[in-house]
Amino acid sequence: MIQKQKTVWKDVLVLLVVGGLLYYGAYGQMFFKASDAARYQCYAVAFWQGWARLQKLSLGQCAFLAHPDKDLPVISQNGLLHLIRQSRLPDSLIHFVAAQSPLQPYHTLPFEYPWTMLVPFSLALIVPAHWYQVAFAIEMLLLVGCIYLVLQRWQSRQAALAYCLYLVVGSSPTAVARFDLIPAALTLFAVICATHKHWNRAFALLALATVSKVYPVILLVPFLLALQRTTPGKWYTWHKWQPMALFAGICALVVAISPLLSVTGTLTPVGYFANRPVQVESLPASILWLLEKSSLTYTFTFDSLNVLSPLSSNVVGLFTVLLGVGLLSIWWLQWRKRMDLAMACLLTLLLVMIMGKVFSPQYLLWVLPLAAYIGQMNRWWLLFWTMIGYLTTWIYPYMYSMTSDLLQVPSLPQFYLITMTRNFLLLGFILSVLISRFWISHRLSDNKEQAEYSKQSGENLQRDLVQSSR
Repeated sequence: MIQKQKTVWKDVLVLLVVGGLLYYGAYGQMFFKASDAARYQCYAVAFWQGWARLQKLSLGQCAFLAHPDKDLPVISQNGLLHLIRQSRLPDSLIHFVAAQSPLQPYHTLPFEYPWTMLVPFSLALIVPAHWYQVAFAIEMLLLVGCIYLVLQRWQSRQAALAYCLYLVVGSSPTAVARFDLIPAALTLFAVICATHKHWNRAFALLALATVSKVYPVILLVPFLLALQRTTPGKWYTWHKWQPMALFAGICALVVAISPLLSVTGTLTPVGYFANRPVQVESLPASILWLLEKSSLTYTFTFDSLNVLSPLSSNVVGLFTVLLGVGLLSIWWLQWRKRMDLAMACLLTLLLVMIMGKVFSPQYLLWVLPLAAYIGQMNRWWLLFWTMIGYLTTWIYPYMYSMTSDLLQVPSLPQFYLITMTRNFLLLGFILSVLISRFWISHRLSDNKEQAEYSKQSGENLQRDLVQSSR
């Protein structure tokens, strides 16, 4: 009993220290009207109370809603109505869209996130407006504690401590200032449920993660492969597809509700992600810099620092092909039982991150729970992921704060050196795991063929001896 109480107090102490460090890391962004959490506040207030209430917030904090950046593919209500009339669609649709004025409550949706994120954005509204970002940070700190306890309960204390280390080193500026911990936590919980064969819960949690930030939808393939491999019976039996039906039902319900709130708000995120340029911290940006660094131009759009180049479309196209090849390789190895679901999910997310045209610092939050869950206290994993976290924190916020002109950040001598080092380390990690698993697969295949050959040879020898004795 005494030992258990000591353990509880150790956990409390760890969480208090980690919480304090994460809060301190994000403190510089708090009370800043251009921060991500400030945007969350604008979305929540505009949705529940309408645009008129935005005047109660800081001057200029929510200007992006009424006057979005000209480079953003934001669809206005008037523009959509004009398009509908030109297309000669039914008058009922025109009246339906016209009634969804963003000036009124319940009709303003986030430009870049699913509408479901209005739920966590709204929870922090219970405090006075000027304390919103603090309340949101506390909300995320509670989620950090939840992830810690889940890792400790369903994996090990070493995994929970490793997660805390990774957060502090690599994500202290972003962990409690963004909402990416939400889909990351749901993804981890889904993997744990799948590991324990609770498939309906696993797919339901994966669906909630998907409707939080879309990217976890790519993990549907590894989950389906794991379900088919571990569940007895023919592939077409209902119990092998029931979890998938649950996933599809949850996603379909969320998607169906969105246009009832706002048709324009539903369409805007599609154009938002399709039109994003290459972000300067991504691997494609590093390749563009190596190919033609003298002709690159930089712009701050889509709430990130991006690079423009005539070769951008070619490089992005090449990386898309490599992404497809890499994903098929990961999933093939999983199907051949050369890696488990957790490793397949980690590699899938890493490949999507490293091959994508955007690699924001908060993306690291997506994989840290899985990295801690798999590696625990393995010293090589600790060294590698601590190094990745350190380099990410070096990039943001430190290098971003070295000049007052944001567009001059890529011109810093060490910027591309650090970003390329971080990106190629991650790429090397992915390749090393894939190569090692392919090698294991090849050796096992050779051993199997050798065993079958020896068995066949033995049978032939035995038959020859019987014939000769006759």
